[in-house]
Amino acid sequence: MTMLVTLAFAAILAGFGSESAADSRKAPGAASIDAAAAFERLQTLQGTWDAAPIKGVKATTTFEITGGGTVLLERYANPALPGGGHMVTAYHLDGASLILTHYCIARNQPTLRAEGYDAKSGEIQFEFLRGANMPSENIGHMRRALYRVDDANHFTTSWEFFENGTKKMTERETFTRASK
Repeated sequence: MTMLVTLAFAAILAGFGSESAADSRKAPGAASIDAAAAFERLQTLQGTWDAAPIKGVKATTTFEITGGGTVLLERYANPALPGGGHMVTAYHLDGASLILTHYCIARNQPTLRAEGYDAKSGEIQFEFLRGANMPSENIGHMRRALYRVDDANHFTTSWEFFENGTKKMTERETFTRASK
């Protein structure tokens, strides 16, 4: 009997060793994308950007690489939004996943994971993963974001706001580089 238990335990341990390091870091449900390449693409946005004015008001966003190169921090401002529309979004790798946490004027912090990356078009699709300061997913929050890095001087974002399980609005902006 002892021999049988020992063999069973050895078989279990052998099974743990057969998983690759990349597979073991992959979050359950995470899409198979090249998260590191997507993160590198986002890092090319370092600098200050202006969006085309809407009703005479221009949004500005600034990207900064920080944390020893492990975090891309975006500081966004849009004077047409409540409180000047000051928001922050942090992008980083988490194992084999690219994650963003959006610190929103809706007073919550949704975390989204990149579920799609097309290197040719420069598109990165983020989908809701979890949220902080959200008693339920029915509270209004940004649930989906699409970034398209067109070239060294242009990118477009499309953020979708959901409430009670329904998309309430899409905020789409095209940015032009103001400075590096």
